Amino acid sequence: MGALELDRLTWPEVRSELQAGRDTVVVAFGATEQHGPHMPLATDALIGDHMARAVAERLDAFVAPTVRVGCSEHHLDFPGTLSLSQATFGAIVTDLVRSLERGGFHRVVLLPTHGGNFAPLAAAVAELEGSVSIEVCALTDLGALFAIAQRAAEEYGVPLGEGGLHAGEWETSMLMAIHPDLVRRERFEPGYTGDPQAAIAAMFEGGVSSIAANGVVGDPARASAEHGELYWHAALSIVTSRLG
Repeated sequence: MGALELDRLTWPEVRSELQAGRDTVVVAFGATEQHGPHMPLATDALIGDHMARAVAERLDAFVAPTVRVGCSEHHLDFPGTLSLSQATFGAIVTDLVRSLERGGFHRVVLLPTHGGNFAPLAAAVAELEGSVSIEVCALTDLGALFAIAQRAAEEYGVPLGEGGLHAGEWETSMLMAIHPDLVRRERFEPGYTGDPQAAIAAMFEGGVSSIAANGVVGDPARASAEHGELYWHAALSIVTSRLG
């Protein structure tokens, strides 16, 4: 069966698919935010598009349009970044889930593809608990990102500091694998390459600019589409295993 793009169907087509037993929909939550001098603001949303479709393929599910703005306050020092408050983000999650429930879906899978969306998504899902009949499956463990970085270290010897958490080796490689035309290789430059765990606290406390003037947490120097293909395979395995 594979994935079906929800917004390309007519409502009678959606109803027919629901009646035939396809009752799961996958929604990604990306961002519009800076990704260093070498990747576009849409990076997290583009990764969300690809991730949601791939997961929907595995689940024979619908794939909904990616939510393209998220909680990106820690990137607001960089022009072009758009951000939602946690309250607004939570309201969007709630409204989308309730919309899908009313439309007759039985299960929704929520996938954050931006680090700043994990905790707000967890909070929104907790608020929904007990108030909806639709099954809500959400990836809320930020450790999924560390697992991809660990894979880069194991397979290609990329130090965790270079793999990074934002616009570093593994994220750049993943975008190169799906949208190579959007990656500016000539603009590769390192940013913060210290301990990734320490970077998280610093990023959310003082903003990314407090640790990396160029917005990069990592170093994209070793990035390649070949690496990206392996990271995509690993990411899908990690995501599906954590969703149960």
